[in-house]
Amino acid sequence: MIGKRVAGRFVIEAQLGSGGMGWVWRGRDNKLDRVVALKQVRADVGRLPELKARAEREAQALARIDHPGIVRVHDVLDAPDGPWIVMDYVQGTVLGALITRAPLSEPAVVRIGAQALDALAAAHAVGVLHRDVKPDNILITASSSVVLVDFGIATIEGHERITMLGHVVGTPDFIAPERIRGTPVGPAADLWSLGATLYTALEGRPPFHKSTEEATRFAILTSPPDPMTRAVRLKPMLNRLLAKSPANRMTAGELARQLEGAARGDPGAGPRRPSRASTTTPPRSSRPARKEDAARANGGVPGSQGVSDGRGVSGGDGGGGGAGAGVAAGRVRRTLADVGDAERGSMILTLPPDEAAVLLAERWKLFTTAAVEEMCRQAAKSATILQMLLPSRAGWLLNQVRDPGLVARVVLAMGAHHRGLVLGQMHDRHSAAAIEAMAAADTRQTGLAVAAMQKDPAAQALSRLPPATIAGLLAQVPPSCRGSLVPLLPSGLREEVARRLAG
Repeated sequence: MIGKRVAGRFVIEAQLGSGGMGWVWRGRDNKLDRVVALKQVRADVGRLPELKARAEREAQALARIDHPGIVRVHDVLDAPDGPWIVMDYVQGTVLGALITRAPLSEPAVVRIGAQALDALAAAHAVGVLHRDVKPDNILITASSSVVLVDFGIATIEGHERITMLGHVVGTPDFIAPERIRGTPVGPAADLWSLGATLYTALEGRPPFHKSTEEATRFAILTSPPDPMTRAVRLKPMLNRLLAKSPANRMTAGELARQLEGAARGDPGAGPRRPSRASTTTPPRSSRPARKEDAARANGGVPGSQGVSDGRGVSGGDGGGGGAGAGVAAGRVRRTLADVGDAERGSMILTLPPDEAAVLLAERWKLFTTAAVEEMCRQAAKSATILQMLLPSRAGWLLNQVRDPGLVARVVLAMGAHHRGLVLGQMHDRHSAAAIEAMAAADTRQTGLAVAAMQKDPAAQALSRLPPATIAGLLAQVPPSCRGSLVPLLPSGLREEVARRLAG
């Protein structure tokens, strides 16, 4: 790649890094004789029209923001190997590399946090969400200035979302709870990610990191952050930023005032040293989940002191499930293998959703057809539990169900984000039957679920359905998604579906 010419004008000189959406290179603009940064959008994360749309979206996001803490974009290049974005070259070190060397001091974290917040506020002011704030996307220059980079999964208010609707993109340790749930996100999600980033910079580890991605996501949803050992003045601020509910988080204005006060040494910004109570009796919200080790040993997810928010997968902002739930879980755990299949399915539903998800993640092999079918008879409860698991595990369990109507009711009861993820992990024969049953109940939501699937599994499932059903579903999805799915259908079916969509 070194020495490669892009668009006949730019010469690649060195690789600077890589992200979820592409690689970044240092290059020379031979026309203007200057050094630039060139971002090559990954060719393995979508088809060419989608890649171009994604590159244009990132360029549009950056072009809307005029701030020294956000890299400027100059052009989008339409090259044979996919789109490239031409940006300012900013020399510096990513925050993640600094943290790897050693955790940062509180004053350093305050300085970085204040500058990163100012840049985010500028983006939010023009309707742009970053959606991937993390240590590796914060660049520290030689003059200690902070620059936010990699807006590759940014969203722009009022613009159509590009492909793979509902997929959670980003680094698990820094994904806000509402993004994992699939609920609408706003600036508060970026602030949560900034809080997780500042916590990591100060403590040297992410606040919810576990041994598996599934466990990390579950902890973000249900557990308090791991206890802080280095934070003193910033502890209250970080705890508020990491609240599960966006409504309970600090606003950008509050955070700016807290950081400004901390920089001045204002006592109101937080205690200078832990009180006796905080060093001997941690508040409930800072205690780690006690079931984590058992869950890790079984490849599952950690337990939680959190409570359901009544919607499905949310924990509280650090509050107790209580001893009673733990006793019930222990009783079910001891007897689960000794009861009949159907009873096993109903028994797990007697537990709080987070306890049930922990147990199901550990003992999933016990849940054969009769057990899963019995679970699915209570669609809302089953949906709440299944969407706490990895989509591949949830898909495997739903493959056991013989009645597509049962599967349809469960999937439709899931959050919008999870429907497509779970359907995409099912066998195409089962997902097709479920999609057909879902479409009979709610064509709009089913169409959006299909749009949230990876393209190949979606096309394979659709290929098993009647042309009228396919056309009805595709009429509900964004044009860019429809345009990428129709060409993947078998030729005869493709022509019939295209005719129906055109008519």
